Amino acid sequence: MEGGQVDEPEPSAREVDVEVSIVDHENRDMVRTCPRSLRGAFRGLAWRATVIDNLSRDGSLDMLATDFPDVAVIANSVRLGFGANHNQVVRRLVADRSARYLLVLNDDTELEAEAVTRMVRTADRQADLGAVVPTVVDGQGRPAPTRLAYPSARSWLRTDRFDVNEPPDPKGGWLQGSCLLLRVEALREVGGFDERFFLFYEDVDLSARLVQASWGLGTCPEARVVHHGHATVLRPGIAHLTPRQGLRSRYLYFCKHVGPRQAALLSAAGRSVMLARAAKAALTGARTRRPADRERARRLLGLARFDPRKPLAQEAEARAACGDGGSSGPRNGPW
Repeated sequence: MEGGQVDEPEPSAREVDVEVSIVDHENRDMVRTCPRSLRGAFRGLAWRATVIDNLSRDGSLDMLATDFPDVAVIANSVRLGFGANHNQVVRRLVADRSARYLLVLNDDTELEAEAVTRMVRTADRQADLGAVVPTVVDGQGRPAPTRLAYPSARSWLRTDRFDVNEPPDPKGGWLQGSCLLLRVEALREVGGFDERFFLFYEDVDLSARLVQASWGLGTCPEARVVHHGHATVLRPGIAHLTPRQGLRSRYLYFCKHVGPRQAALLSAAGRSVMLARAAKAALTGARTRRPADRERARRLLGLARFDPRKPLAQEAEARAACGDGGSSGPRNGPW
C-alpha cells in the first residue's frame, strides 16, 4: 500500500469498497485472464473477489487455487443460472453489509486500468444511482451499447434473435450485465437477481426494479472494459441451448412486467412469425441449395415449435438437485 492506495484484495473479515462476483462456466482460459485484469482496476479502493465455479470439469478450480490464492472460490455442486450464481454473493453482502458495492463481472471480460475506481467515483458522486456501467468494447476495440431500450411487443415480433435485441437508449434504457456495478444499499431494498431467469433478461429485470424503486441507472464513459461477447454462452456444449433459453427468459420477463395473458398472446404471435420465416428460409434453401440457408430454416422451425412456458432441462435439473429451498439453489422468491 502506497499513499493510502489499496491495490491488493482485502480479506473477507473487513468491510471493503467493492466485492467482485465472477462466475466460471467451465471457461478456464478466460477465467485466468479476467482476474488478472482486476488489480490495476481498483486503484485507491479496498476490494475482494469471489469466483463461483459452476461445476467446471476443465481444471478451473486447480488453476484458481494455484494462480489466484487471494480470490475466494465457491464451488457449486450443481450447475446454476446466472442470477442464482451471483445471488450467492448478493445474499451475503445484503446480510452482513461487508461491501458498499458489488461488481458483477462476466468471465469473458477484461477490465482496463482504474475502470472500477472511475465507476465507484461516479456512483459516489450521485447517491441516487443504484447501478453503473462502463464503456464496453469488443476484442477489436469497437464500442458496444451498454444501455438498451426495454423490450416491447414490437421488438418481440420483429426479431428472430435468441437474446435481447433492442436499440440503444443511452438515457432511459436498462443496463447490460457483463460489467455492472451495483450499490449494495439498493440491493437491500429491491433484492438481487430474479432466479427464474436462468440466463438472459435478469439484468433487464433488475434494471426495471431499480427504476421502479426510484434508483437511478448511470454510465461511466471514462471507465472501459473489454467484453469478448458471448465467449461463454456460445462455447461448445451449451451453444445449442442458448436460443431457446433466450426465448424462455423473454417470455418470463413479459409475464412478470406485462402480464401472463399478454405474454402468452405475444408468444403465440412470435412463434407464428418464426414459422413464416422458417418457411421462407426453406424456400430459399431449396432454391440455392446452400447448407447455410437450409440450416437457418431448420433452426427457425425448431424455435417456432419451442414452447417457452416449459422450463428447459438445465433449469429443471438445477431445481431438482437443489430444491427451491436449497441454500445454494435457485429460488422463486420476491426477487
